This record gives sequence, structure tokens and C-alpha cells, in this order.
Amino acid sequence: MDALVLHEAGGPLTLEETPTPRPGPGECLVRVRACGLGLTLAWNRTDRVGTFPGRLPRIIGHEIAGDVAEVGEGVGSFKEGDRVNVFFYLTCGDCRWCNVGREDLCDNHTGLVGSQIDGGLAEYVSLPVRNLCHIPDDLGYVDAAITADAVATPLHVLRERAKVRPPETVLIVGAGGGVGIHMVQMAKVLGAKVIGVDISAEKLALAKEMGADDVINSLDGPFNEEALRLTGGRGVDVVVELVGRPDTMTASIRSLDKGGRLVFVGFYDVSASIDFRPSYIMQREITFTGSRYCSRQELAEAVEMVARGQIRPVVTRTCKLEEADEVLRSIERMEIAGRACVEFS
Repeated sequence: MDALVLHEAGGPLTLEETPTPRPGPGECLVRVRACGLGLTLAWNRTDRVGTFPGRLPRIIGHEIAGDVAEVGEGVGSFKEGDRVNVFFYLTCGDCRWCNVGREDLCDNHTGLVGSQIDGGLAEYVSLPVRNLCHIPDDLGYVDAAITADAVATPLHVLRERAKVRPPETVLIVGAGGGVGIHMVQMAKVLGAKVIGVDISAEKLALAKEMGADDVINSLDGPFNEEALRLTGGRGVDVVVELVGRPDTMTASIRSLDKGGRLVFVGFYDVSASIDFRPSYIMQREITFTGSRYCSRQELAEAVEMVARGQIRPVVTRTCKLEEADEVLRSIERMEIAGRACVEFS
């Protein structure tokens, strides 16, 4: 099969002919029809958080949709021809967290699709059956692939971690990116007013098109000043921080109203830290929380939301497999609004 192979962290993805995998017990072989390209994948390629020690070469890619081509021994819940997308985390399915539907916190988490095992930038991928989710016949493969992370993650962030309620105001830092643009839509579905923050007119225009009530270009100055102006001086109820640089985190905290919640989702600067006074956080009852992907149930719900038309996957760039490395580098440079995706014939 054709595959893009990463041989060294930060190196190029090289198009190679590799052996087609065979599914082991409890696994399914999936013919890949689409594989999303986003910032998480760009970070995996550069190994910015030590994802790959001792595990290269690797086929990366986790936002996958396709068809079951072969089932391994002991698989009864999927059959050849089933249309599927893929849960990102490799979990045990039987710890205290998996048993209560919080697979994102699995005690025996063993890694990520496309990091610890080969992923979807290839014609075929073999995956544990636990990582597959049925998709309806009328849902396109590109939309299903993007839903697997860029739509499912916002559902978890806003409903489970931020606990957004109407008519609260949500400020999204990085609103025009691949996850942020779906965060905008999800916040609107949950009844919130949305303020989008980003760094280009193209990304801000896309955020407005997808439902943002107001937008702020953070290159014009600290966005907290405009966020306070837009809220009559009180601040916002929720900030979703997708950028994670010292300047954006400081502005995020300063944008919050009393009782506000700040959810950390992504970081351009993995060494960034927050300088804050505990008394300020205590007196204003500010909540800081992180967010890890989603649960399997939330992935299934996200698929249903897209199938019903509540959320529209925003894919502004599709490409062939051999073009994916170039597109990922463009994503690293923050040049692409919305999501990109490899589409297989």
C-alpha cells in the first residue's frame, strides 16, 4: 500500500510502498477514505511533546474515516463493509474510568492512534475494534474524519468541562483554526453568545460565517480589552484557550467575569506558565480546567450532530496523500483557516 512515513521527528513525511497490515485478534483492517490534517498532527510530526521516543518510523494521522476491509479473530461488532471513523486514544476499556464512560481518562492509556501505533496517512490501517465508531451511510468520509476530533473535542470541552449554559458568553482563542471553527458552532448549538479571537482577517471572517457574534484580531492589541468592551465591562463567562502562549493566557484570564471558567485545550508554547494571584482567583471564583479529547459516547453524539446538520465540518483544503506534508507545514505556520483533509480515491 501507499503510505506517508515519518522517519525522524520534524523530518519530512515520505511517500513509500509499505506492507498492508493484517488485523490481529480484536482488530479491524480499515480502508482509509479520508484523514484529517490539523495542528495536533503537525505537533506529532515535530515531536514537540516527546510522542515518539523509540517508536519511529511511524505512519501518523488520527482523524480517520473509511470502510472495514477485514475483521480479526473475536470481532463481532463490526463486519466487512461497515463505514467507520476512529476514536483517537488507545484505552483499556475496563478500568474505573472506561467503565463510567470517561475513556479520555483511562488509567491504562497506552498512547494515540498515529503515535504509538500506525495511523491514517496510508491506504489501510489496522486498529483495535474499541477505537471504531459506526457512521451513517449518508455522512461523507471527509466530514466523518473531521468529526472524529475537530467536532467531538468541542462537544467535550464546552458541555463537560466548561458546562456552558445559555445565555452565557464564550470567548474562543484561536476561533478560526481547525478545532476553533467547530468550537464556535458548538457554543452556538449550546445557546451561548460567541466572541472569536484570531490573527487574520480570513480566519475571523470564517468565524463570523460560522456563527460568532463578535470577533477580535489579537494582533491589534491584548484581546481582553476588547472582550471587556463587548461585554459592558463585566467580562465573559467562558474562555476556551486553543493557543496557549503566555500573552494569550494572560489575556484570557483578564477577559473573565466573576465565576468564569477557563479551559485549556492546546498549547503552541509547551513551556508556557501562568502568573496569577491566588487571592484574585479565589475572590472571583475563577475556575481553571484542562480538557482531554472526548469519550466514545461523545464521539458518537458528535457524529449524530453532524449527520443532523447541527454542526457543519469546515474543510477549506483537501489534498492528495503525497501533498499532506506540505499542507501540514502550512498548518504549523498558522496559514490555513478551518480544517484540511487528505481524501483518498
